[in-house]
Amino acid sequence: MLFLRKMDTKIRINNIQLFGYHGVDEKEKSDGQPFEIDIEVSPVYDESITDNLHNTVNYSLIYDEITNIFCQRKYNLIEYLANKIATTITDKFNVDNCKVVIRKPNAPINGNFDSVEVEVISNV
Repeated sequence: MLFLRKMDTKIRINNIQLFGYHGVDEKEKSDGQPFEIDIEVSPVYDESITDNLHNTVNYSLIYDEITNIFCQRKYNLIEYLANKIATTITDKFNVDNCKVVIRKPNAPINGNFDSVEVEVISNV
């Protein structure tokens, strides 16, 4: 007898590296800086997992959506940008939730640090 188990599946794209002009500081808006983005989604499966791309989330399309949102305008706050990405992914793709982490390695802080990071989680 075959027993089906409910699996909790996560798809992640780690450390998407983009250059953008986001921030409140005028220098950030004029000179730009590198950003790093992590995304994690939990696809909704109406049936057990199969080996068919049509039954899951195409992470290439998610990547394209992230880069489109990131490049379409200058954002003051990376919190807002992360929220816009998370909301768009949960609205547009068949996912239960979406976690977006955006890092700013060169944030304008007078101090020694690796990066500034925000995390947003959107649930359906």
